[in-house]
Amino acid sequence: MKRIAFTAMLLFAIFLTSFGAISNSLKKFVGDRAENLSYEINNENLLCGQMLQSFYVNRFYNPAWVTQIVPGNNAFDLLDYIRNVDRQGLQPEDYHLQMIEDYLDKIYTSRPVDETDLMLLDVLLTDAFMSLGSHLYYGKVDPEKAGANWELRRKDPDLRLDLELEEALMGNKIVQRLNMLAPAHRSYRMMQKELEFFHDLNGQSWPAILSERAIKPGDSSQVIPKIRERLNKLRYALSDSISITYDEELEKQVKMFQNDWGLNTDGVIGKVTLEYLNYPPSRLADQLKVNMERFRWLPSPSIEKHIVVNIANYRLDLIAGTDTLVSMKAVVGKETRKTPVFNGRMTYLVFNPTWTVPNTILKEDVIPELAKGPGYLTKKNMKLIRNDGSELAYSDVNWSTISGSNFPYTIRQDPGPGNALGKVKFMFPNEYDVYIHDTPSKSFFARDARAASSGCIRVEDPFDLAVSLLSDAPEWSPDNIRNAMQQTKEQTVYLKTPVNVEVIYLTAWIDGKDHVQFRNDVYHNDGKVLEALNQKPEEAGIKTMFLGLN
Repeated sequence: MKRIAFTAMLLFAIFLTSFGAISNSLKKFVGDRAENLSYEINNENLLCGQMLQSFYVNRFYNPAWVTQIVPGNNAFDLLDYIRNVDRQGLQPEDYHLQMIEDYLDKIYTSRPVDETDLMLLDVLLTDAFMSLGSHLYYGKVDPEKAGANWELRRKDPDLRLDLELEEALMGNKIVQRLNMLAPAHRSYRMMQKELEFFHDLNGQSWPAILSERAIKPGDSSQVIPKIRERLNKLRYALSDSISITYDEELEKQVKMFQNDWGLNTDGVIGKVTLEYLNYPPSRLADQLKVNMERFRWLPSPSIEKHIVVNIANYRLDLIAGTDTLVSMKAVVGKETRKTPVFNGRMTYLVFNPTWTVPNTILKEDVIPELAKGPGYLTKKNMKLIRNDGSELAYSDVNWSTISGSNFPYTIRQDPGPGNALGKVKFMFPNEYDVYIHDTPSKSFFARDARAASSGCIRVEDPFDLAVSLLSDAPEWSPDNIRNAMQQTKEQTVYLKTPVNVEVIYLTAWIDGKDHVQFRNDVYHNDGKVLEALNQKPEEAGIKTMFLGLN
């Protein structure tokens, strides 16, 4: 009994000695360094900088991951998480995977264990948790540097990942803590399974399916069996048939596929439908990766009533909690006049608005027409306005001296059937002068691709949107709203409850029926984000988004 007690005391003394040696090594490695110097291990940069130093100072340089001279369970939980982080569209090698595995192998195969190896492993694990936590919470890519045209206000910038790690270690909840830092959006969680599906599908044969003509329901074509096989691989359930006839069963699944790609569900297998059917699984997996990153850029989900406009989906949704109150088609900015990604707060709407022509449209579109003669003003129901607000006649201007760079007046379009803003505009003041409005040009809503405006957002059903936004104002019944929209005088109505507006850009997500949705990358932004995602974190175009980065 005395021998057992003595042996236990000896082992405990060895443990304390080793633990103290690791602490001393940590103090030397982490503490004895100027704040502006970066850290590296085996020529690989650490990303945490000052926060890494703060973390170990606050715990008096005691190791975080090593217990009883070996890594504890928390270390292996983090290692497993890193090994599988590609399911979230991130790269395991960004989080020191190879070095962590090498040090673990060395520690478990060497005797005696080198305290320096234990110390370096501890630092690597700490840096990996903080880097991964930052990327899950803020995103790995800085959208402002990746050409993503993304100005959305982001999450709280003061996330203390050193404190997050300390709490995770104390509760032995590394996995749970990292999952809490990841986006809470339902789509994000389900996209992990979709990404895994398309990764698995990537090894299968995927030859191009070609047809010289559009195939309509009832037609016969030699490519019909290939289309059935392709749809089956994409989980659009079809019976095993080798018929070359385009039957009702196939038509139903083609229409579902078209819906999942934002196309008109006419059932015609034309050029665009075939193009999307031919996209290889690797491309779709990359599209999911890019949009999982965009979900990491988004603010946390809101339970309040709010508006979401997805530019790539050409659609506006008014949402409260998990319910979609109103959903409608939208027209967004053309590629040369992109609608920006941003958020604002809608505070009022205007029935029968006047339209003050924005500078870009004025210079590029209107002034060249005005130079041809006064007919344009009359045709468009427009007026020339001086800086003091007074009106002047077309003949009062010497048009031979006027150009887009020296035009000293304002052009205003009065309310009426041809007004560019239609019968109502919805205002959420912002630096881009972008707002949501009606339009007299209804034909655009019949198109699949609706990037046709000068940056503002036109909506198909402005009446329905106005009714929903004013539902808490008894004086604004649907009949009163309809009547107000038929007048010719401008009328401003303030919302009793202002509504947040998020203008976003997603080309993949999961819908309410658990179907993965893909959309065309109308602004050609996906490639830039993917390229940045595939770089090492410290390289150009990428910014690790947490406080204290060196």
